[in-house]
Amino acid sequence: MFKRREAENEVRKMGRLPPGQALTNKFPVLHYGPVPRFNPATWDLRVFGEVEEEKRWAWNEFNQLPRTKIKMDIHCVTRWSKFDTQWEGVSLRVLVDQGIIKLKPTAVLR
Repeated sequence: MFKRREAENEVRKMGRLPPGQALTNKFPVLHYGPVPRFNPATWDLRVFGEVEEEKRWAWNEFNQLPRTKIKMDIHCVTRWSKFDTQWEGVSLRVLVDQGIIKLKPTAVLR
């Protein structure tokens, strides 16, 4: 408890903790109901619409796509902040930059 408060005071002094927020060192569980089961045999991702060619990846194919790692702070509307969280996944911007997905001229990537 005291270490969390010390860390909270430190990030507050650094200006990283927004007013009214409290530091957390873990993610609160914020869902209602059961967590859906994941079946990699039936999972797929489909990209369509403002792209030159529709793409679809099964789970094993998706896991072969280039991965991106980022570190960021999260400030939740429920008044908690978690700092320096590590995330890894497939970035749409990387897929476009590497030509894996080709956008139509009318598409906007923000």
